[in-house]
Parts: sequence; structure tokens; C-alpha cells
Amino acid sequence: MSAFHFFAGVALMLYGIRMLRKGSDRLFGARLRRMIQTATRGRVRTFFTGFAVSILTPSSTAVALLSVEAINAGYVTFQQMLVFMFGANIGFTLTVQLLAFKFYVFNSVFFVCGMPFFLFSRSRSGKGFGRFLLGMGFLLLSIQVLSSAVAPLKGSLEVQQIMEVLERHPVWIVVFGVAIKTLLQSATATIGIAIALNSQGILSLDAAFAFVIGVNIGIGVTAMIAGFHRVDTRRMAAGSLFFMLAGALIFFPLIPFLSAWARSSVHLADTQLIAHAYSFFNIALAVIFLPLAPKIGALIEKWIPAETEKQQAFGPLYLDKTSLDSPIVALGQSSREILRMADLVGAMLRDTHCVFRENNCDRCKEIQRRDDEVDILNGEIKQFLTKLFEQGLDNEEARREIAFLSFAGELENIGDIIDKNLVELAEKRIASKVEFSAEGWAELDEFFSKVRENLELAALAFAGRDRLLAEKLIRHKQFINKWERDLRERHFQRLHKGVELSRESSVIHLDVLTNLKHINSHLAAVAYPILENEIS
Repeated sequence: MSAFHFFAGVALMLYGIRMLRKGSDRLFGARLRRMIQTATRGRVRTFFTGFAVSILTPSSTAVALLSVEAINAGYVTFQQMLVFMFGANIGFTLTVQLLAFKFYVFNSVFFVCGMPFFLFSRSRSGKGFGRFLLGMGFLLLSIQVLSSAVAPLKGSLEVQQIMEVLERHPVWIVVFGVAIKTLLQSATATIGIAIALNSQGILSLDAAFAFVIGVNIGIGVTAMIAGFHRVDTRRMAAGSLFFMLAGALIFFPLIPFLSAWARSSVHLADTQLIAHAYSFFNIALAVIFLPLAPKIGALIEKWIPAETEKQQAFGPLYLDKTSLDSPIVALGQSSREILRMADLVGAMLRDTHCVFRENNCDRCKEIQRRDDEVDILNGEIKQFLTKLFEQGLDNEEARREIAFLSFAGELENIGDIIDKNLVELAEKRIASKVEFSAEGWAELDEFFSKVRENLELAALAFAGRDRLLAEKLIRHKQFINKWERDLRERHFQRLHKGVELSRESSVIHLDVLTNLKHINSHLAAVAYPILENEIS
């Protein structure tokens, strides 16, 4: 039964950390991303930005995902994020300090204060604050549950024998710490388990110090898992893991001396000494390695070179399935991938315009290839956002998810119109050697340019959730529709005047106008969710 209670305590702790993450997402999500974007202004500022971000979102996994997103987006370099992670790792230790100093006796206060905000607040930040308080309450309560669950193990002869073997081979305790941290994806939860075991006399102070070293190595392993799929993020993760391993090599032999000194000189409970050891380890790493971060970063660039020769299969650049547990990060990644889709569609429209202008089909295969890429991205984004929805979203996040799916679908439709209709019309025109009249081509040329301009406007409105740009898109839609009717009338007037080129190109001319109008209508669709406050 005690094993059941132990796993219940671990589950409660993980749930509390999840609540903390979701609460901090709703309270500080956009601000955290802006803070990371400004982390490039000097090494000291970068360090303290990492410290502040880790306090606002007390989860090493969440911060690793935010770091990966920032590097993928090009806001910061991996060398800057190495400095950022030094500060973040120190910030993570504050939550553990709350656990070690028996702050958990106040868990009921957090429940009582957090529940009204969570249940009755209508604002996003209010509900986020409630989640944050409830998460802290669950986290503190879990320590009590874990402590009571492991208490019966104190008198177990088998447990004592296992611990004696492990203490004779502390390397295995380090490995155990790495494995538990990687499995639970939470340094706080893993250190919390060590504190609970130590509070009942099952885990000695020396073993707990070795366990702390393992947890820190586990943080580097987590960063490697999160960032392995791209070169820059892999470099950042490798740097973080390198510093953790180097720190372990320095401090692991010193564990007996440090624990003896702590017992004799620092008059605190062992649980508090564990928390201090966790803080000390990360502060010492920062002091030792922070000045060396640029040089280590340069070495890592040589160890992990850019993949210039290897041809990568086309796929999403920014979507990371490990971020699905953090809606604010996952939605940010989706937004960047959709904007990448918009860039591809913009290139397709630009090249199609050139094909009509230059009467040259050389670009047609490139346009068709890009349409295949747009289809791939749309499928990946749709699958990613669907999985995100299954994780559980609040109303605002669900509305954003639907708006994202809608715009991605509109872009995919535009790509199909360009590939299946406009390119076919261009090839037909070139094959049949049909020419537009000078006046007719001038009208089409200007119409193409206006629709391309609206594509850029739609992407900006989507990226900035800008109501003014959305209203402008709607006005442009009405203008384009009227303009298309006017251009049709002008074309018919040229036919009535007997302009030979207009007669030969009539079908193609009118079909191009129709398809460009349809493209513009799809672009205008991005405006409606913004104007209806579906994206806020």
C-alpha cells in the first residue's frame, strides 16, 4: 500500500508542476517570450533574464522548450542561450528551497486562495493566477504524501541493504538521478523525492548530494532531447550537458568533504542542506564556466558543424511535439510554421506572376514543388494542433487553435489555386502562343501586384493579431471584387472594339482574374477571427 501512496505522491507532484506551468503560461506567456527576445543585450542581462524566466515558469522542461523556440525563431544564438541557462538553472532551485524548509505546511493556504480565482475569474490572467496557486498547493502537499508513503521503508532490512550498496557505489546514485529526472521531466519533482526519502532517514546526505548531481546532468539530457532535431538547438543542448558533466566531474569526488563540512559548520536539517547543495552546485557552475561560455560555444560549433552537404527531407522547422504540454509554446511554434507556409505561397504567387510576364515555363516545376511543400506543412500543422487540442485548452487557446487551422487551410487552398489553375493557364497560354493586349496585360500585372500585396498584409495581420490590418484586408477584399468587375467590363469593351489580341486571350484573361479574386477572398478570411476577437 505504501508503494501506491508513493506513486500517488509522485503523480500529485507532477500534476502540481503541470498546474504551475499552465498558470505561468497564462500569466506570463507572451511576456516570457519578449523577455527571451531581449536576452541578447549583454551577458549579464542574459544571465539575469534566465534567472527571472525560471522563477516565472518553474519548470526546466518548459524553459528548455522556450529556449529551443527562441533559437529556432532566430531571436537569440545558441551561445547566448548557454548563458541564459546558467541563470535559469539557479532560478529552478528556489522552488526546491520552499520544499526543503517545510513550507509545505502552508499548502492549504494556497488551495484556499487559489480556488476562487480558478473557478470564478473570467480573465485569462485571473485563471492563470488561480492555477499557479493551486499548482503550488499540490506541489507542497505532495511532499507530505511522499514522506508518509516512504516512512514504513525506514525499518525495512532490504531497503537498508540496497542503500548500503548504493552508498558504496555513489556513481549509481548519480545515474539513478539522471534516469528519474529524464523520466519525470521535472528537476523539482526529482529533488522532492530525494527530500522525502532523506526526511525519513532512508537516503543519507552523501547519497542525496550524489543524487543532486545526477539531477543536474538530467537537466542537460532533457535539453538535448528537446533540441536535438536542429543544429543550433543541438549545440545549445550539448553545451548545457557539457557544463553539467564538467561540474559533476569537479564536485563528485568532493561529496564526502562537502557533506562533512556542511554537518559540522551549517546547523540546518539535512533536507535544507540538500536544497542548498542543489543551489550551490548551479551557482558554482555559473561562477566557474560563465566567463568561458563564449570559448566553449566556439568549440561546440566545431564539434557540431552546420549540415551544409546533407540534404534534409522537407518538413516543419518549428513544430516540436515535446512542447504540446505547454500551449503557449506550441501555439507560438504553430504560428511561425504557418507564417513559413505564407512565405512559400507568396513565392509561388510571385513566380506565377513572373511566368505570365516573361512567357517562360522554367519556374512552373518550382511552383509545383512548393505546392507539395505547402501541402506537407498544412498536414503537419493540422496534426500538431489537433494533438494540442487533445491535451486540453482553455476557451481562448481553443479559439486560437481553430483560427490557426483556418488560416493554414486557406493558404493550402491558395497554393492549390496557383498550382492547379494559374500555372495551367500560364502553360496553356505559352503553348498556344497567345499574347495579351498591352492594355490587358497592364491591368493583369497591376491586379497580380495588388493580390501579392494583400498576401503580405494577411501574414502581418495574422502574426500581429492586428485589428487595423484585419479591417484593411476586408476593405481590400471589397475593392478587389469591384475592381475585378471593372476589369471584366474593360476587357469586354476591347472585344467590342475588335481588338484581336483581346479576343484570342479572352478565356485565359478572364480565368486569371477569377482565380486571383478567389485567392484574395481566401486571404481576407484571416481577418474575421481577429475582428471577432477569436485571436487576442
